[in-house]
Amino acid sequence: MATMIKTRAPSGVRLLLATLVLSVAFTRLAQASRFTFSLSSRVEIKTQSHKVVQAWNRTQNDLITTKVRESGLYFLCFKKLGGSSTTVNVFYSFDFISTGTVNLLLYPNVAATISKKSPDETIYMAMTMATVKGVPSSLAIVEFDLQGVSSNLIRANTRVQLRLSVDGLSKDKVDIVVGLYPGLLQYPISWNSLGSFVRGEYKNQLVNSASAEMGSHITLDITDLFSSKVNSKQETLTFVLFTEEDAEANVFGMSHTTFDYYPQIIVEDLGLELMREVAYFKESVFTLRGDIAYILHNERGSRDAADSTNSRVKWLSLLTNIVLIGIAFAQVMYIRSMLESSY
Repeated sequence: MATMIKTRAPSGVRLLLATLVLSVAFTRLAQASRFTFSLSSRVEIKTQSHKVVQAWNRTQNDLITTKVRESGLYFLCFKKLGGSSTTVNVFYSFDFISTGTVNLLLYPNVAATISKKSPDETIYMAMTMATVKGVPSSLAIVEFDLQGVSSNLIRANTRVQLRLSVDGLSKDKVDIVVGLYPGLLQYPISWNSLGSFVRGEYKNQLVNSASAEMGSHITLDITDLFSSKVNSKQETLTFVLFTEEDAEANVFGMSHTTFDYYPQIIVEDLGLELMREVAYFKESVFTLRGDIAYILHNERGSRDAADSTNSRVKWLSLLTNIVLIGIAFAQVMYIRSMLESSY
């Protein structure tokens, strides 16, 4: 869809100009939406849980693609910044493209934090990682149950991803490392119960790492690892998370948030090659539509500016001609009076 909004607001006042509610039914895999904005303000795209997934300041004339995970209502909020023009023009376009399907979505059995400071205690539902002087002082553990998962789910076009949602960081960016815990967890889980694993063995079981930002999502491809575990009929798949640098990071566990922010293992079918080609063609068409709409928007603005300039030139020319005629008439009358007075 494409819409033009023109709103007038008091100058120098922060004012919510418009909030657009988009109802989108998403499947749970990486999908894209494109937005085009032209305004002097701030734009925010928020999920139904009011989490900001994209934001811009000042003028933005571009096609933006963002991947979304949650299903439901999405909000496009336009805010006027102080000191900007009293009239704000907003042009936006929106489209949604999806390919493939999700075959399986797993939530964890256990999401917990173990700490070196309290070696016999466990904080369940929360996942906190901390490293001091290069040595982890707390680790996050997440365990998934693989019982009942069939190996027939894994095909040539199948992708398996581990997704984590970042809750808080002690720095702007923190590298989070994900390691594999071999075997079964012994309950109750604690720093002492993991024995040699937490004393350095975890360094030999690294799976992958990712740079995390506040409020971001971490997505790691674990297709080969998941396939190996399922084919060997392992009962569980357990990961240990820690920070690679001296920092602290919090990842959403299984409390105080919606299911969309729980740790997840997502088994998705990427779809047929034809489906991907069609999706690429749809994206190309939408990009072309966005470019054409942007050109038309600029042409409309240029035409308005030209019409305004022509109108001003017309009235200025008319005023100039009136002044010249007045001067000419004044000169004639002056010369006539001089001639009459000389005789």
